[in-house]
Amino acid sequence: MKNMLYAMAIGMLTAAPAWADEIKIAVGCPPVDACADWVYAEDLAAGLRDAGLEATVFTGGALGKDPEIVDQLSQGLLQFGLTNFVMIKEVDETVLGFLAPYMFDDMEHFFRATQDTESDLMNGIRASMEAQGIRIAALTGLGGTMGVFNSGKPVANVADLDGVRLRAIDASQIELFKQWGVQGVVVDMPEFAGAVQQGIVDGYFNPPVVALIFRHTEFLTHYTDLGAGTPFRSALMSADWYAGLDDATKAIVDAAVSTANTNNRAWTTKAASTEIEGLKKNGVTVSTLDSAALEDFKTRSRAAWDVLMPATAVDAFRELAEATRK
Repeated sequence: MKNMLYAMAIGMLTAAPAWADEIKIAVGCPPVDACADWVYAEDLAAGLRDAGLEATVFTGGALGKDPEIVDQLSQGLLQFGLTNFVMIKEVDETVLGFLAPYMFDDMEHFFRATQDTESDLMNGIRASMEAQGIRIAALTGLGGTMGVFNSGKPVANVADLDGVRLRAIDASQIELFKQWGVQGVVVDMPEFAGAVQQGIVDGYFNPPVVALIFRHTEFLTHYTDLGAGTPFRSALMSADWYAGLDDATKAIVDAAVSTANTNNRAWTTKAASTEIEGLKKNGVTVSTLDSAALEDFKTRSRAAWDVLMPATAVDAFRELAEATRK
């Protein structure tokens, strides 16, 4: 009898649906309205909860740094994580084409290419990540396009960058800066503020939201709106966990992801429309480019495309950009 009761108990436990456990969503940033990752995670959690599932958002890197989050996702130990796009780049560098300066006109153009259109580019990236046990829920927006911040002077054209040293993410970005006639220095983001104070770098190439979130506006007093590059993050989920869900639960998860993606798209548009004013309110001088200066930056940036992404992917990105341009 004891053995029979034990077997029944084990059977009841193993028969429990995959969604009976808490769905954990990891976010690296604090719970602030300016952080797209946190907003996305809360939207996703709300959609899951509304459908009767248990979901919790863990902020501030409570579940680990990005590499640790990806490792947990791949093992099925974590269900969702919002991470830097670099986590995808380490598996498939093709994703860098979506960030390339002037490949896409603005964030809405980016969303048309990544969400509204089935392309071999996105499907290939998804397949690469699936092979690592990761599903891509979305490439998410975090605000407007990218520009140059610096601590010393207004910049209205390439010539004004003379003498400015910019923090680079990696060696490929240094090649972009060379096209601009600028020296780049690879510096990890946690070390950036100190690098500016020590005179190692004078600024960086980033979207406005980065300076606002990390309060770099206290020392980066000049911003040039280049409109160069469509910055994005990544919403990832565990492929093993998702595959283990029953059809009804998969439908709930799919619907929650779809809603979070739609909300992020609208949030990105709103953020892009207000962040320049946010810089000004924080004492940052904002410079814009005239048509000649803009064309100069575009020409120089396009010359670096074949090092900013796999050279074999450039033509495919050109075709996708043109097919989704309005």
